[in-house]
Order: sequence, then C-alpha cells, then structure tokens
Amino acid sequence: MTIKERIMKFIIHKGLDTAVFERKVGLSNGAVYKMGDGTRRSTIDKISVVFPELNRDWLITGKGNMLNESYDQDVAGEASGKEKSGYITYLLPMSAMGGSLTGFSEPGAMLQNCEAIISPIENVDFGITVYGESMAPEYPSGSRILIKKINPAIFIDWGKAYVLDTPNGVIVKEIHRCDKEGYIKCHSLNPDPKYSDFDVPLCEVYGIYRVLMCLSAK
Repeated sequence: MTIKERIMKFIIHKGLDTAVFERKVGLSNGAVYKMGDGTRRSTIDKISVVFPELNRDWLITGKGNMLNESYDQDVAGEASGKEKSGYITYLLPMSAMGGSLTGFSEPGAMLQNCEAIISPIENVDFGITVYGESMAPEYPSGSRILIKKINPAIFIDWGKAYVLDTPNGVIVKEIHRCDKEGYIKCHSLNPDPKYSDFDVPLCEVYGIYRVLMCLSAK
C-alpha cells in the first residue's frame, strides 16, 4: 500500500471527501493524488496537526496501526462528526442533464480533476451530479448518482435509468427499445409534457452507464 492509498484509507475512515480533507489540512486541490514517497515532511506535519489521531509512522511507512493507540475515539467522534464507512469512487466534474440533449460536448474528465467521494455500495465506476428536473422526483436536480459502465452489445436492462455520454452532452434518462433500428428511446420520469421522449442513435453514444443508486442532493 502506498502513502497515497494509506491517506485515502484514512479519508474514508473519517467519512470525508478528498476536497474537504485538503481544505481542512490547507493543501492545494489535488494534492492527495500527488502524494508519494517524496511527500514533504511539512505536508505530513500539517496532516498531523489537524488529525492528531492519525499515526504518522503508519502513514509514512505503513507499519503499525492507522490510529494512535492513545487516541480517544469518543472525543474524536464529537470533534469530527460521525464517521462513515464505504467504498471510494470519484465524482465526475460535470453534470448529467435531466432534460434534452444540451447541444455541446463535455471534455473528457481526468482522474486528478475528480473529487473522491464515499459510495455505500461496491463496484461503482463513478458518481455524477444530476442537473435539471426531467428525472424528478426519483433523481432530483442536485442529487448525485452512482453509475457503472455496461456493454450494450451484451445486455441492456430496458426500462431502467442510465447515463448516456453523447457528442451533444451527458444525459440521464430511462431508456427503452425504439421502433427505429439502431436507436434507443430516452424517456423522462417527470410527467410534465415539456419533457417529451426522444430517440438517440446508438452509434453516437460513447458510453452507457447504469444508474445504481441515487444519493441525497448536496
């Protein structure tokens, strides 16, 4: 386990997002992802000051326990809030439109630009924020959804919610079979007539991601 993996384990233990951890410690955005054997001791010192419960020897060498034995868990719980357990995934720095196609293509996301978040379930590829009300109330605007890429040539679970990565933007929709060959029908859950169904050619879809879970709006 590398020093970056150890610090990520501690961040998960604390129930924090990576960006929140960096702000608390006073690190620059993305600093956690750059941590390695050459990490400055001044950075370790900053972390130790803010999180005295973290065993710095474990962080640097991997030896011993993650938490200092003398650390009072009850006091720490009151100071830092309730700890959460889960699995780490990454929040894409873009939104999935809960509406019609947006008319512009999003640039590819680099991992170092993604915020680490906690997923309560395993086998998640990414998280993404929903924008727009066409998929409300199940997926309201501002909520985060956890997604996993599928191979549409093997299987599509029709009638379920998916995120589609297209040349015209990223959208979240319930998808159905289409009468037109080579197309899929995108359906909104909001019954408002302005959110009408539309068809998308499969050949213009870069990726299809099954929505596994919806998290509360942030």
